[in-house]
Amino acid sequence: MNLEKQTPIDKQNPPIWLKVLVIFLVGLGIFFRFSHLGQKAIWYDEAFTSLAISGHTVAEVQQEVLNEGIIPVAALDKYQHLNPDRGVNDTVRYLITSDPQHPPLYYTVVRLWAQVFGDSAAGVRSLSAVISLLIFPSVYWLCLELFESTVVGWVAIALMAVSPMQIFLAQDARQYGLWMVTILVCSAALLRTLRRETFLNWAIYALALTVGLYTHLFTALVAMAHGIYVASQQRFRFNKTLANYLLATTVGLFIFLAWIFVFITHISTAKQLTSHLSLYKLDNPFDLIAILLAQITRIFFDINFSSYTPLVNKSFWEIEHIYYSVIAGIFSLILILYILYFIVKERLNRFSLFLILLGAIPSICLLLPDMILGGTRSTIFRYQLPLYVSLQIAVAYVLGVYIFSQKHWQQKIWQCLMVGFLLAGLVSDVIFFKADTWWLQIGNQYPLATAKYINKFENTLLLSSNQISNIGSLLILNHLLNSKINLLIVQDDHLPLFPKEASNIFLFDSDMTNSQNLLTRFKKDKTYSLRLIDEPLTELWQVEKKS
Repeated sequence: MNLEKQTPIDKQNPPIWLKVLVIFLVGLGIFFRFSHLGQKAIWYDEAFTSLAISGHTVAEVQQEVLNEGIIPVAALDKYQHLNPDRGVNDTVRYLITSDPQHPPLYYTVVRLWAQVFGDSAAGVRSLSAVISLLIFPSVYWLCLELFESTVVGWVAIALMAVSPMQIFLAQDARQYGLWMVTILVCSAALLRTLRRETFLNWAIYALALTVGLYTHLFTALVAMAHGIYVASQQRFRFNKTLANYLLATTVGLFIFLAWIFVFITHISTAKQLTSHLSLYKLDNPFDLIAILLAQITRIFFDINFSSYTPLVNKSFWEIEHIYYSVIAGIFSLILILYILYFIVKERLNRFSLFLILLGAIPSICLLLPDMILGGTRSTIFRYQLPLYVSLQIAVAYVLGVYIFSQKHWQQKIWQCLMVGFLLAGLVSDVIFFKADTWWLQIGNQYPLATAKYINKFENTLLLSSNQISNIGSLLILNHLLNSKINLLIVQDDHLPLFPKEASNIFLFDSDMTNSQNLLTRFKKDKTYSLRLIDEPLTELWQVEKKS
């Protein structure tokens, strides 16, 4: 029997209690999005956001710090703040030469935003917080297009309001919050256009797709899911609708052509920056699926367990909280299987296929290369946003149907489940509110521990190489270290002469992928002795000259 005859969710008006609850949760969600914006330490990716808006390129930083010899750590400040002599065009130049896999839309906007609201951590992150508010109308619109149900739209807003994933994206100075909005808007625009084909609607879809592409390259995977859906609805026959879709997509790609050219021209730089994602192979490729399942739970419940930590000379993933990860994976598997069972059992309409394709196609395109060729791209949490948004909307639909079930006992059970989802999100948000760093801020615990240790000493010299991974780590340390600490940046093949006044010399080298890194050269040299600092989460060696 068709679900719509049993439970006409599209005709159900949201009751007052649901509207009051959702408005209350949205208020809490806004509070968590804007509170303590500057509390968490700048992490690796955010340090490069600040470098982008400063207008300096990575090559400039590498060369300048190499040529200047011993410098105070405060000398790195100019690479983390606005430079009045450099503008938006210099931010775009940074992206072209140093980070071509990131399209320029978010970074040009955040550069202009920082001119008005400041370039502090809170000032830069506030743009993401404002963008995150667009999630609410965007997900509501998509739910209306999918299910013609205001109830599902209200439930989806409630889930989005307290989702720990959404709170993190709202306080992260990167483009992923904006990408989430473009996924929702682009999808809703396509469904509206298929329902009512007009030139204006196709133009809106083409524009939304273009904005998505200029936000993140993986929007191309979303467009692929859209294309498969449109073709399936036309029974894979070429007709006017399919022709209009291809034309609109072509227009979007044509407008994006300029950055495609930039990316292809500088693809070697992009490969260098993302080489670590293909460096490791798991012993069992199906471990990737286990990791993905464990991470899915975090869109609803996340208490900051750092489940997977990349280690050197050990297995790539060390499970610190094994029980949490196993339970989370089982929960995610049950959730996905139940949603699929629900779709098959109730014979839902064609829009269920849209959600499945939107979540599955981008995820599979990331997962299969990792399973076949090796790599960990599919485990990067922020790359899986299309899958996560699809699951959140699917959960909102199931909850929206059953909390108004005609069976009283069923209604009460699902209302309790909805309360459980919302409470899980709120507990996660409170933990996020109190935290100094979050597990998604990859590797941030190491600079925090390193800075805490180094700041204890006087007459300190911190030594490192000018490899890009070290430059990123030093830009983080710039925000954490005592201003009296000095830096000496050298090339990997050059062992420096140390000043006599430096009584405490430490080597920091996070470039473990290079067999000829600075640490290796020091170990081979008989002039110096190295002592690994036996402190949790530090990446430091103390350097002493042998007598």
